Amino acid sequence: MIPEITAAAAALTLLAFSVRWNWWRTKASGIPVLMYHKIGVAPKGSRLAKLWVTPEMFAKQVDRLLKRGYTPVLLRDLAAAQKDGKPLPANPVLITFDDGYRNNYTEAFRILREKGAKGNIFVTYDSIERPNNWHNPDEEPWQQMLSWAEMREMLASGVMDIGSHTMTHSALAKLEPSNAAWELRESKKRLQDRLGIEILSFAYPYGDGALSPEIRALVFEAGYLFDFGVKQGVAQWPWNREDGALKRILVRGDDTMLDFKLNITRGKARF
Repeated sequence: MIPEITAAAAALTLLAFSVRWNWWRTKASGIPVLMYHKIGVAPKGSRLAKLWVTPEMFAKQVDRLLKRGYTPVLLRDLAAAQKDGKPLPANPVLITFDDGYRNNYTEAFRILREKGAKGNIFVTYDSIERPNNWHNPDEEPWQQMLSWAEMREMLASGVMDIGSHTMTHSALAKLEPSNAAWELRESKKRLQDRLGIEILSFAYPYGDGALSPEIRALVFEAGYLFDFGVKQGVAQWPWNREDGALKRILVRGDDTMLDFKLNITRGKARF
């Protein structure tokens, strides 16, 4: 009787493990594009705690990528590969941050520079040098955002690249088309004017509009080369815009290192 109980318990444990973690999925091909938001400790009582990754965990995750032979690349590297056919390094990975929080400079930039890695930030233009006032303060206190000087320092270092995340962090599909077009066009133009670089990559706030042919058409009419959504998975590469917005992998604050491994190899760790 005991062997049968032991076998049943083992089967139940494996079932529970398989429900929580997608270890059984086939390894995905393409480029893992990791999506972070805030690097730091979530404020007490935050309802957005899953969007905070501690500096210690972020450092572990970067170490894991480097030890596994991944090469973090910049958005400009991806653009050179897409436009000019310049080869990417073996096992490329994009580390991306949405919104433009100052902790991307104080914590993420510091860690990436120390470890010889690279990252990319999708910046909301109107929040530069201000708090992120699109957030409901009942969910979490407003956070300070990047300054122009910090962005210029990161760009000059070659450690970070910049993309657009609209003017006001608006859900584009909920706007009038003319207003959505303005958000896309103006954020690109103003970032280019102030930073002196070409902005070719765009990420949709909330992922809103990434599945809309009309909104995506506005993105490319504004002059972007790439659009990044929030659909979970490894990004297809080579990529054509007809394939849909590039997939990304949300890195959550409560992810384990097993979650992280499955995310970058399977595209998804959880159901």
